[in-house]
This record gives sequence, structure tokens and C-alpha cells, in this order.
Amino acid sequence: MTISETDLKNCFDHERMAALIESFGKIGRTNAGGVSRLAFSDEDRKAREKFLHILETEFNLAVRIDPLGNIFARREGRYPDLPVIMTGSHLDSVRNGGKFDGPAGVFSSLEAFRTLDLLDIETQHPFELCMLSSEEPNTFGISTFGSRGMVGTLKKKDVETLCDDNGQRLPDALKNIGGDLDRMAEAVRSSGEIKYFLELHIEQMPCLEEDGKDIGIVDGVTGIYREAVTVAGEASHCGTTPMTERKDALCAASEIILALEEAARQEEGQAVATVGHMTVFPNSINITPGQVTLDLEIRSFYQERISRIREKVAGVIEGLVEQRGVRIERKITYDNPPIRFSPVVVNAIAEATEVLGFSSRNEVSMAGHDAAHVNGICKAGMIFIPCRKGLSHCPEEFTTTENIVKGAQCLLKTLLLLDQG
Repeated sequence: MTISETDLKNCFDHERMAALIESFGKIGRTNAGGVSRLAFSDEDRKAREKFLHILETEFNLAVRIDPLGNIFARREGRYPDLPVIMTGSHLDSVRNGGKFDGPAGVFSSLEAFRTLDLLDIETQHPFELCMLSSEEPNTFGISTFGSRGMVGTLKKKDVETLCDDNGQRLPDALKNIGGDLDRMAEAVRSSGEIKYFLELHIEQMPCLEEDGKDIGIVDGVTGIYREAVTVAGEASHCGTTPMTERKDALCAASEIILALEEAARQEEGQAVATVGHMTVFPNSINITPGQVTLDLEIRSFYQERISRIREKVAGVIEGLVEQRGVRIERKITYDNPPIRFSPVVVNAIAEATEVLGFSSRNEVSMAGHDAAHVNGICKAGMIFIPCRKGLSHCPEEFTTTENIVKGAQCLLKTLLLLDQG
């Protein structure tokens, strides 16, 4: 059966897509106009129940929840023993975030599956729609919980003792969304089970909007390196301690921050670096700071650039120990190398955009995503759609329904190309 691109496009209902985004955006809506739907929360549970209701009443799919709380909905293909082609995203949000980050991908996949039914398309491979749990950082200090657990890189021992600020244990919170940490190992998928994984996401950068492009073809995901730094100086009376006698931890920490910024600036726009969290002790107006802790982060798609920035900062830190008489301790807290997506998937997205008549550009994601982790067990890829001014994780996060629908059409065409290939 031959399906024209016009027939495919006409099956996507703009009003239904807008209604899905709006109705789920009400779950966890804040007074500031944002969305707080933190993973494992009651709001998260309500969104999941609503999504499950849609799957079970509007589709003929085999629906299940794995021990991680991931939701899978399987549509059989002509050859059910073939590995699945999977697509989806997440429904949880950051605190007071937007209503498009995650849901745009989930509902694009949902409407792609609806179009398969409307056009009575029988695929070669089984297709699975997924809603992955806890993609965003949450009250337990973890992110991409569902995808990392699914590929086996996150273990029970890594999370079983975690508690949130209210003392709730992660295993208990997971039960709130239908998961079971004791059975976590059962959720691991092997490399032979999934052939391709495709995720649609808002870009979270201004590039597509500024270039007037419809689709972002994502070549890969940035590497992310994080380090906790503790600078120990000497607290003393700020009025009676001469400048020449001070061991000011905050001044030393400031030099580290500026050195990090300068090192990143020298990487020709191909790296970013940030210190977004810092504590000062004793944090008093008339005492020189005795200790500072800070968390630094470096991101780049090029590992050599991350390494170069690290080396420059290390050199500055070594000099500060001697020059300022402070002690500095460093601990690596996160080190995820750059991820390059499968050329097969990248090329299929490019072909889909061309066939559908959409404009596109290749780019790199500077944010982490589930697809980067699933890429470890299959051939994965991502489709970006524009978002206004690149704003995300805030109430001002916005993309048009037309952008989402175009992305969903591109997603479905890509899935079909991969299925036929």
C-alpha cells in the first residue's frame, strides 16, 4: 500500500495536538503560569494516569509499565520477532517549567501511532511508544532515571538509599507511579530488543527560530563534565586582618570561576562552562570567608575541548594553592562523554525532511536527553523543533502547534523509512 506524503500530513490534527498539550499543561500548573510536575509526585502520577487512559481507550496497543515506571505501548508489525522501533519522550517537568519540554515528544509519537492506524499501515517491525520516567532532575537528585535504568547503566545500589528533603525514600516514591525498585533488573532491555530509538524534543536553543528552519537534525549530544570544588582558607575578622595576611576562600574561588569562564571563551563557541551553585562559610559580613564549595560544569560536543578547559582550570588551581595559601579539594561528580547518534538515523531524518518539504539544519544538543542513554543499546537519533527565543525550563517556554505537528510528521516519516530500510 503506497501512502502519499499529503495523506500522511492530512492525518495529523492540529486542534487535537493543541488540546493534548493544553490539557496536560494543566496538571501541575503553577501560579506563575508554569508547570511543576516533578517525577514521582502526585502531579506526575495524575499525568501518567491520564496518558494511560488515552492509550487504553483510543488505541489497540499492548500497554505495560516496567519496574522503573516507564510506560510502553506496543503496536505489532508483520514480523513480531523483529526488534522493535521505539519512539517517545517524558512527561515529568522541572519545578515551574514549561508545558512543551517532554510532552511535545510524547504526543508527537502518540499522534504518529494514530496516523498509522488511520492509514491502516502495517509496519515490518513492531513499534513501541514509550513514556520514560524521571527524565528531569528531581527531589532525589537524579535525572534520566527511566532511560539509564532501561539500558542498565543505573543500578539499584546507586539509588536505593536516596531520600528527598521530606525524608521520603526513592523506593516508596517509585511505587507511587507503579514501579518497583526491587525488580529494577527486570526493566533492563538488551541491545537485540530495540533496533532504533527516535525522540522529538523542543530545541531549547534559539538556532532554528533564528535561521527560520522547521526541523533540527541532531548529530549528537554534548559531553557534560561536573566537578565539586572545596576551597578552604582561613576565617578571620575582616577589620583587623591585613590584606597581606588573608587566606580568603571566596577570592580564591572567584579566580577559579573567572578562569573557567575565560578557558571556555577561548574554545571558539564550541564549549560552555558554568558555576551555577556555590556556598560560602561562615557567610558573614564582617568575617573573611573560610570555606567555599562550588560546582563547576563544562559542556562540549568535542571531548578535546572539555579536556583543554579542565587542564587550564587545574593549572590555575595549582597556582592558587601556592599564591593564596589555601587548600583546594576536587571531586568529579559527573563525567558523561559526547554522544554521536547513528548515521543511519540521522540520514533517515534528513531524507524525511526533504521528502516532506521541510527546511532543516544539522546541530548538536547542548542539553542531556533520554535518547543519549538509549543510544548505548541501539541506533538512536533526535528531531528538534523550534522554541521561542530558545527558552526552556521556565513558564515562558513556547512552541507553536504547527511546529509540533511538522515535527510529528517528520518523526513518523523517519520511523517508516527506518522500518523499510
